[in-house]
Amino acid sequence: MRASFVVSGVATGIRRNMTMTIALILSTAIALAFVGAAILADREIANFKHDYEGKLNVSLYLCPPPVQVLKPQRNCKALLDQAEKNAKKSGKSVATEWRKLWGQEKDALAAQLAKDPIVTGVSFVSEQEAVDRYRKTVPPLVARTTQVGDLPASYTITLQNIKTDYDKFVARYQTQPGVSGTTNESSVLKTLLNVIDGVRLFSIMIAVVVLIASILLIANTIQVAAAQRKNETSIMRLVGASRWMTELPFMLETVVATFVGGLIALGLIAAGKQFVLNNVFEVPVQNGVIPNLDTNDILVAGGFGVIAGILLAAITAFATLRLYVRL
Repeated sequence: MRASFVVSGVATGIRRNMTMTIALILSTAIALAFVGAAILADREIANFKHDYEGKLNVSLYLCPPPVQVLKPQRNCKALLDQAEKNAKKSGKSVATEWRKLWGQEKDALAAQLAKDPIVTGVSFVSEQEAVDRYRKTVPPLVARTTQVGDLPASYTITLQNIKTDYDKFVARYQTQPGVSGTTNESSVLKTLLNVIDGVRLFSIMIAVVVLIASILLIANTIQVAAAQRKNETSIMRLVGASRWMTELPFMLETVVATFVGGLIALGLIAAGKQFVLNNVFEVPVQNGVIPNLDTNDILVAGGFGVIAGILLAAITAFATLRLYVRL
């Protein structure tokens, strides 16, 4: 009898305060969705660090052909000037002489790298290979517009210790003839991780704001519901019902609304993951450049949000009933 009475009271309360219950469900869903997004962002950061730890290299970019550069860097400008001088003497085109000099500088650079004690591995990346790699990290529309020659050839360098040797390596090679620049993959990865971390912090901030709004909404909903059913609860107390028995339907109403909001949040989290990783970043994910997240990650993030939301709702309801409502 008591169980059926409690269930009946919960159904009655939800029906009487349908609009506020819907508002509570929606606000809870939004808040828990942002909580789940923060958890997924944290998981993505962990996957990045796991996948790339110990695999970071340095790229040493060679000068691109002069027709591709409006304002060549100093090292490349010197190579271009020499090619122009040689072209005047030989009667050949500047491009031909430039390619000849470029090949000589490339070979000389390879020999120097092979003798460098801080370098443990060297591999050459041609312009074609550079374009092929780039196409794996961008959407199809961008990939189709990228042609051979748009990206320079480079050497991929493995250092003994990228943290301690990188600055030394850059100082030694950035002024070498034929070198247009260097890139530390750890700095690129750090930038990407900072972007993901920014998304995580933004999600946490939004979640906190919406959770506060949800807590206030829960408190207001319970106070309104208690005022509407004051006569019922008074009669219950007169016939011997405990205070806990009169409070339980209100708490269950809140828990049910929060649970429904949590299920909606789980759907939003899954849809967000599908949109971001499987649509916006579809190509990098498929090629393993960006780690993917599986169903288990979504269920963990959504499940944690549902459990945390139910506990928070129950505590808020109990505190409101004890501090602001007399039943």
